[in-house]
Amino acid sequence: MNPTNARKRSRLLSSAVASASLMALGSAAYAEPVNLTLEYSCPFPLIGDQPIFAEISADIPAEVKVGEPLGPFQIEALTTVNEDSRLGLKLVGSATIEGVATSTNIITTGAGDRQIVVPLTIPQSPIPDQSGAFTVPATGEAEQQVFDAADVGQGTISVGGLVLDMVARTASGDVAPAPIGEFTADCTQVAGQDNILQTFEVVNDDPVPDPKIEVTPDNLEFGNVQLGLSAEQSVTIANTGGAILGINAITIDGSAASAYMQTNDCTTVAPGESCTVDVTYFPSGEGEQLAELSIQSDDPDNGLVGVPMSGTSVLQPEPEISVDPQSVDFGKIQVGTSASADITVSNVGDEVLYINGVSLDGAASGDFLQTHDCAMLTQDQACTITVTYTAPAAGVSTANLVIESDDPDAGVVDVALQGEGDSGSSDTVDFLLDLEGATTINANGSSLPLSGSIDAVLELATGLFTANLTIAPTEGTFQISRLFRRLTATAEVTFEQVGDTTGQLANSVLSSESQMYVQVPEVTTRLFGFKIPLGGGSECRTIDPVTIAMQTPDGETFEPLTGGNLSGTYDLPPLENCGLLTDVLNLFMAGSGNTIDLELTPNL
Repeated sequence: MNPTNARKRSRLLSSAVASASLMALGSAAYAEPVNLTLEYSCPFPLIGDQPIFAEISADIPAEVKVGEPLGPFQIEALTTVNEDSRLGLKLVGSATIEGVATSTNIITTGAGDRQIVVPLTIPQSPIPDQSGAFTVPATGEAEQQVFDAADVGQGTISVGGLVLDMVARTASGDVAPAPIGEFTADCTQVAGQDNILQTFEVVNDDPVPDPKIEVTPDNLEFGNVQLGLSAEQSVTIANTGGAILGINAITIDGSAASAYMQTNDCTTVAPGESCTVDVTYFPSGEGEQLAELSIQSDDPDNGLVGVPMSGTSVLQPEPEISVDPQSVDFGKIQVGTSASADITVSNVGDEVLYINGVSLDGAASGDFLQTHDCAMLTQDQACTITVTYTAPAAGVSTANLVIESDDPDAGVVDVALQGEGDSGSSDTVDFLLDLEGATTINANGSSLPLSGSIDAVLELATGLFTANLTIAPTEGTFQISRLFRRLTATAEVTFEQVGDTTGQLANSVLSSESQMYVQVPEVTTRLFGFKIPLGGGSECRTIDPVTIAMQTPDGETFEPLTGGNLSGTYDLPPLENCGLLTDVLNLFMAGSGNTIDLELTPNL
């Protein structure tokens, strides 16, 4: 785009905002005209980043006196909205546009930076039906500015960022549909430009400077320190004033002052310079120890500065064992079959934990078997003990897993174990499996994680089974294209089973068929940090149930007591009742070639 034409098309409200919001200096004597042109990039919904050229002009003096009130000033601006933006607004039926433009700018002096923020009101303005750019007015007021002695010296006025908070309305006065109806455009100034509008001098009729002390940090926290060790931290004393700062005394006071020691190189500190105080904490006894570092100086406004200090003395570190879970119930399993469970042993102490032994104890300890990799655990480390129960006969078996360690407070930990053998009818077998996996939507290339369970009854003679399949709600993200922008959408997805899942287990290969409605309660996107709905709803679901056929992959096996993998492909029917963008959503969701892969494991 030609910069000259772009400036004619995109004279932004920031043109006047930046020029007057930076300083209320235009009314000062000896003001001189200044001009600056800057380029911005502003992100707009659907159409993406748009170039904006801001022509800034103002009357700003080259010299400003301390203490003189300057301003406030009335700001008037005219914004040109380009054709791409007009098309985006009209797409959702917008008839008018209104809002607030906020300009953020920086005044830099010897005292540092001050931020000036000026909001401008954009009144409700019509959006023409005919093609081409159109303009909207904006008005606001820049606040009064006053400089003090700390600002004396050379200063600069830099033009900063721009944020547009806009509301588009339909002809009826309602807010237009998302994402155009209400949006925020956080405009970025194009890098590499000279954004200094004016360089000026702040002068003082009474230039006698004072020293000014600044101490960082404002407190010292040493945390836990083992008895017999020490910890060090430093405090910086800086002089941000205009005269030499004299340090008269540095002392440590408080109930635990004897636990701290300080050394320093601080006597006098020139303007803009600093010195350092090093503080060492020597813990004693046990518990928290408080004191204060006191700094006396000739700063006329802040002659005594206190820095609170805290540290906690701890005794010799110790290991601490944690076991999860603390009991295991294997439930009822067929006689002659087995089930396993993992027990995690962790060291939550601050010293190495040694596992001295792991064993089984109790009347039915022979029905259980344990294996482990536990020996030595450093702080926050963990190991696993796997316990397997094999049902030898009908009835309940109980035992204890005994874990011995050098934890001084819990040297022996018992984990209660229980299982029950079932010698009931052999005509059918009930099994409950957990499922984890994912499905890929071919139309948009996204993947949705899946979790849930399957509760099945298997006929041993025929291998046929019926099951209740439960899939937990999930969500996934995908890219959609609309007009001039690619948007990332997030879809919440739930599943409603239709009838039972059926299938057959033959030669250790499981095949199944399920029917379910796929529901989409919500589809959203994010623009400029705001969550914007694109569709969905309580009635948004596939027109017909989805039929999903799955089978054990080639070369793999499936057993009810150990589980296995299933995979398949399916067609996703179109969605209905999903709002204004139902057709758009179907472009990126409905269709064939979708895949599903699941891992089924026993629910213990």
